[in-house]
Amino acid sequence: MATTDDARAWGQTLRFWTRVSLVYLIAITVTGAVVRLTGSGLGCTDWPTCQTNTELEAPGFHAAIEFGNRMVSGLAIIPVVGAALAARRGARRDLRPWFIGLIAGFAGQVVLGMLVTRTELDPRVVLGHFLLSIVLVWLAVVLDHRIDRLDRTDPGPGDPFRALGRATLGLAAATIVVGTLVTGSGPHTGSNEGEPVPRLGFDITGITRIHSVMAWLLVSSVLIGLVYTRNSPGPARTWLQIIAVGGFVQGTIGYVQFATGVPVVLVGFHIAGSVLLWTAVSYFHLHAEDGFQVEAPSLRRRPALARAK
Repeated sequence: MATTDDARAWGQTLRFWTRVSLVYLIAITVTGAVVRLTGSGLGCTDWPTCQTNTELEAPGFHAAIEFGNRMVSGLAIIPVVGAALAARRGARRDLRPWFIGLIAGFAGQVVLGMLVTRTELDPRVVLGHFLLSIVLVWLAVVLDHRIDRLDRTDPGPGDPFRALGRATLGLAAATIVVGTLVTGSGPHTGSNEGEPVPRLGFDITGITRIHSVMAWLLVSSVLIGLVYTRNSPGPARTWLQIIAVGGFVQGTIGYVQFATGVPVVLVGFHIAGSVLLWTAVSYFHLHAEDGFQVEAPSLRRRPALARAK
């Protein structure tokens, strides 16, 4: 009994640290966008320190934003390590590869953060920094989902709902990637310095239209999922409903920001919305991977017809 109680206690500790990691990773992805949108990307001229000189100076606004984000982001390793230790004590060896991925991704973020400063906001490095954050959020979602699914049933590769889940995740990822190309070609460079920061060479109208098409394909996938699950309530359908509402809000913000000249506030909300929507899509995909059985209406009516005869 003691062993069972200990396992349950470590399972609760594992879930706590895993969810703290997820929330923290979402938060620092958004704060990283705040650095760029406030023009603080070059607030610090050195890495890992902020300034190359050793004199103690009161940090300016942009330096405080940039270095503060570095400090806050560095603390993300604490909940990740906490969750990894809980998994070790709880004998969850099946989760080890996912924690290794998180820790490796965190190390990659440190390197990319250095390169962002050293390359003076090269848009390719900045976008890689953001996209790796998206991958880390996905890894944290996978960990949270797998905690209670050690012995889940494999629905088989032919399950159509699994295919829909994968398609939805792929479309969401593609939408985000193209969205970063829009950002890398737009006016928000991340610097308030007088010297121009290089941008990606995409035509802003053309790449925005491609981003919009990808978003509409994602909406179509979600609508198909809602129709498919209309008679079968469950966590997968709940996440689809969340995605549908979030997608409507996200799309509205996207069209309004494009029509109004991409104001900073709306861009910030759009980036935050993309991270939250990605989180919801990731959860839906994992529930779809668990399998989903939908009984055809004709099959549900057969017992009633048989009794009538």
